[in-house]
Amino acid sequence: MLAEAVDVQLLEPLPDGRHRFRPEIRRYLADTAGPVHGIAGCSAAVTRVLDALLNRALHAAHAALPQSWRTEPAPESGVVCRDEADGVAVLAAEVRNVVRAVSVAEEYQHIDTALRLARALWPLQLKAGYWDDVLPALRLAARCADEHRPDSRMTGALHFQLAHCLGELGREEEADRAAGAAVACERAAGHTRGEASSVELQGLLSMWRWLYASAHQRFVEAESIYRGITSGQDEAVDLPRALALVQRHQGRALRGMGRLAESRVLLEAATAFFEEQGEAYNQARALTDLAEALHDAGENAEALTKITLAERLLTPAATPHLMYLAGLRLRCEAVA
Repeated sequence: MLAEAVDVQLLEPLPDGRHRFRPEIRRYLADTAGPVHGIAGCSAAVTRVLDALLNRALHAAHAALPQSWRTEPAPESGVVCRDEADGVAVLAAEVRNVVRAVSVAEEYQHIDTALRLARALWPLQLKAGYWDDVLPALRLAARCADEHRPDSRMTGALHFQLAHCLGELGREEEADRAAGAAVACERAAGHTRGEASSVELQGLLSMWRWLYASAHQRFVEAESIYRGITSGQDEAVDLPRALALVQRHQGRALRGMGRLAESRVLLEAATAFFEEQGEAYNQARALTDLAEALHDAGENAEALTKITLAERLLTPAATPHLMYLAGLRLRCEAVA
């Protein structure tokens, strides 16, 4: 049936083996659906598609980043992704649909669905980039959250994602504003973990501009906020991982400040933690940072060993990080 629809130009095939309606066909169907099926029928159809896509996105996001509190638990129903690589691959395949669905959900006033769909994009932007692709959905979701869920954890999370995306795209002033909004929302919501993480992001934004001393100050502040979480709080379960992440970033900032010995201590500890936890992605990122510190210290042979291990731990979907490692390898080989 799909082949026949392509033959008569109702559908057009996509490179990944999937199909989409041709634009003029989509417009025609939209115009005629109301008179044929009625408003209630059309609304129900939209809801079914949004719910199905949200289910798929939540499964994929949880599989892609299972250790993070920024991803929801996987739904009880639906198709389970095999592993982290499969989760990222599903999000990458569905990213256009998810971005469009955020807009449709907002238009039909399915506010929670719009916000949850946008939040499910976090593992994709973190691990595989796609910043240009997800930016429109994050802008819309953050505005929608400000309007309908002010000063909530969800609003803080979406401003965090928006700030991260803008920072990766080099839009510094916008990123700073979004990160500041994330801190304010999380603080207003009484979400200590979210506030600390957002302060940590402010440090990353400074570090991406080579403002290492300022970045280190933010990371130390974030650690202090994290340590305000007590053992009896729900957030305490994430504390060891959060501290390992923020100490890894402190190590990166110290390397930029030329304090290589201190940097290596923190980066080696972070690498060991993520290896023990079985977090291949974060172990690879910590190994990358450690390789940079070794390169700065002139220990290029050892740095190349760390690079090789990091490359093996990353999946092919981690394109930005693999490209960075390739550049770092060239730098090390040039002087090794």
